[in-house]
Amino acid sequence: MRLTSILACAALAPLLVAASEPKRLQPSSRWVLDYAPDSCRLIRMFGEGADQTRLILESVAPGDLTMVVLGKPVRASADDKKISARFLPLQQTGFFGAAQRSEDNQAAVLWGSVPLAAKIVVDDKQVPPAMLDAMRKARALAHSGVRPPAVDAAQHAKIRTEEDVLEAGTTALEIKASGHAPVILETGSLKDAMKMFEQCDRDLLKDLGLDPDVQDRIARPAWAPNPASWFTAKIYPRSSLLKGEEVSVLIRLLVDASGRVTKCTSLSQFDAPEFKKAVCDAATKYAIFQPAELADGTRVPSYFINRIQFRIAGPNDAPVH
Repeated sequence: MRLTSILACAALAPLLVAASEPKRLQPSSRWVLDYAPDSCRLIRMFGEGADQTRLILESVAPGDLTMVVLGKPVRASADDKKISARFLPLQQTGFFGAAQRSEDNQAAVLWGSVPLAAKIVVDDKQVPPAMLDAMRKARALAHSGVRPPAVDAAQHAKIRTEEDVLEAGTTALEIKASGHAPVILETGSLKDAMKMFEQCDRDLLKDLGLDPDVQDRIARPAWAPNPASWFTAKIYPRSSLLKGEEVSVLIRLLVDASGRVTKCTSLSQFDAPEFKKAVCDAATKYAIFQPAELADGTRVPSYFINRIQFRIAGPNDAPVH
C-alpha cells in the first residue's frame, strides 16, 4: 500500500506543478482610450477564446486610478476580498482588490486604488523615499481631524518621477487569487498609453469647468474632516440589502472656492443605480469642506474623490465604509 501511494503521488506531481504555473496572456488588441462622459478609460484585451480577458484602467480625475479585470482566467470565489495585483518587474509587493460580477455576469476583479510607484507601503518598508514621507504625514493625520499641511512641490515632483519610472519599466501585470495560479497579462511598457490617459484626465477637468494648470498648482486639496460619517447603514438600499447585493461606488464632488459642493457624480463599474443615488444624496446633504488652496493661500474650485464600499456586515463589521 505504501508503494502504491508513493507512485500515485509521483504521478500527480507534474500535474500539480503545471497547475501552479502562471497563465500568460498576450495582448489581442491595442490600447483603446475611451473618453467616457464622466471618466477616462484605458482598455486592452488579452488572450483569445475562453481565455479572453479585458483590462480597464479608469480615472475620474488626476490622482485617481481604479482597475477592473474581466474574464474567466481571473475568476475567484465571490467572497475573495484580497486578490493581489502588481506591475512587473518593479513592484515588489501587491496591492489588493476584490472579486465582483459584471452586469453581464462575467467574472471580474476590482481594485479601487492603484498605486503607480515602483514599490508600495508595507509596514514602512520597500517604499520610495518621497512616497514614504508623504504616507507618514498622511497616516499621522488620518484620524486626527486636522487638515494635512500644504504639499511640498519638490516632494510632489519626486513622486511624479517615481510614477514615470514604473510606467516606463512595466512589462506585465500579475494577478493572484487565493487557490489559483497567477494570471500574467503581458502589457509591455505603459509609458505611451499612460501619457494619452493623462491627457484625457486634463481634458476631463476642462469639461468639469476646472483649469488643469490651476489644479497642478494646488498645495492643499479640498478637505473634509470625516467623510466616512456621511455614509451610515441607513443609506443601504433596502431592496439591495434583502437580495444580498454588494457594490463599490466612487463619488466625485465639485467643491467651489467657498467649500460648497456644487455637483456630485457617482460612478460604479457595475450596475448600481440605487447605490449611486444614495451616495450622492448623503454626500450632498452632509459634506462640509475646507476648499482647495494654492501655495499663497488663494482658495480655488477643485474636486474631492471618495470610494464607498457597500457590503453585508459580519458580526463585527459596518455595512458601509
